[in-house]
Amino acid sequence: MKIYRAILLTTAVLLFLATLAALSLPNGFFTFLRIFVCGVAIYVALQERDSIVALIGLLMLVILFNPLEPIQLPQPTWRIIDLATAAAFIRLAFKPSRTQNQQQF
Repeated sequence: MKIYRAILLTTAVLLFLATLAALSLPNGFFTFLRIFVCGVAIYVALQERDSIVALIGLLMLVILFNPLEPIQLPQPTWRIIDLATAAAFIRLAFKPSRTQNQQQF
């Protein structure tokens, strides 16, 4: 479970970096970000098979961050999407696992 959390937190940090307006990041960073977020969303979707809401949200992220057919949106819109995605990944990283919930009862 530590690797799962590390992946989610790393993705959140990259998304926060993408929202910093003061940085002039190269275009390659955003291509890498799309590939990384899309891959992590697929991985997390496989881990979160029990929640249909999480699956739908993650599928939307896979489509939105698809590196093969990029969706063109204004930069302020991407900042909001990046922050919301980072917050969702942080929430998933700190969500109690099913085994922890079962042990409490």
